[in-house]
This record gives sequence, structure tokens and C-alpha cells, in this order.
Amino acid sequence: MVPPFPFQPNAPYPVVNIIRQARKGVARRRADEVAEIVGLTNIEMAKILNMSVRGLHGKSADELLNQASSERLLLLERLIQHGLSVFDGDTTSLGLWLRTPLKELAYRATEEEKAGPISIRKAGGFVPSRNPTDPPADLAHDDPAPQPPLSILDTVVGFSLAEDVLGRIEWGIIG
Repeated sequence: MVPPFPFQPNAPYPVVNIIRQARKGVARRRADEVAEIVGLTNIEMAKILNMSVRGLHGKSADELLNQASSERLLLLERLIQHGLSVFDGDTTSLGLWLRTPLKELAYRATEEEKAGPISIRKAGGFVPSRNPTDPPADLAHDDPAPQPPLSILDTVVGFSLAEDVLGRIEWGIIG
């Protein structure tokens, strides 16, 4: 299938275009077209767009997604475009990569992160809680589980990490 955006190897969507298009909104039908390229399910696409499946498919095909969902859809298109360039246009390989757990994306929340944010007033300024060269106690004994790229695409930062991993594959950087 031909991507619903102009596929140009090594020429990802310019960021300015993503901002401009996200502000205008993107038609819901485009989400279906993008999902079809790499075989994303309705549940996966809704999670990426930060919507419920009912909210996503409750819209008519021509109805515009809100700005945040439009931005995520455009970032997904950009990621797919980059992935198709890296995997020589092979949508099956790209779909497999999206679902393959990668050690580069392994992450385990520290106890501080699990506890949630603390107020600046309570923090009292920066005081290192440990020697910065020592690994955190909860990471010192066991490795965090690898995650597939698809599992981190529910955040904008996740898109950036996935793009970074694709870049490493593209340039042959291992590990």
C-alpha cells in the first residue's frame, strides 16, 4: 500500500509542517490510512492518539482530530516514513520492529518516580541522594524489561526515543 503522505526516503516531515498541520487538525480517516500501513489495531491507534477507541471511531471520516491527537498522528506518520526508509519500504518488517521488545527502550521507574512529584518547597534545593556514579539501588540487581517501540508511542518523548533507535539502526550503531 502507498503511504497517505508523500514518501521520500531520508526526508522526514519537517517539524514546521507538523506544527502547522497539527494546529489545523487532521481528518480522522488519515488515522485509518496510517494504521493500515503497518497493521496497527484500533486499540493501538487509539492509545497512540491518546483517545478511546469509541472516541476515535465515533468521529466521521472527515471530522478533524484535536490538536494533540493530530500532532501524535503526524509524529506517527513521520516515524513510519523514517522506518520505511530504514527498512527499505518493507511495511511488514517495520510492523514487526514496532512490536519487538528492544533493550534500548528498557526502563524501570525509580522509587522516587513511583512516589510521584514533590513540591519545590519540600525539596529544599538539589542535594544528591547518592553518589552519581553508583547505579540506583533498584536497578543495580536486575535489568529492566525491554519494551517494544509501540509501547512508548503514547508520549511525545516516546516518539523521539523511537526515532533515535531507528537512527541507530540506520547508521549501524549497535547497543
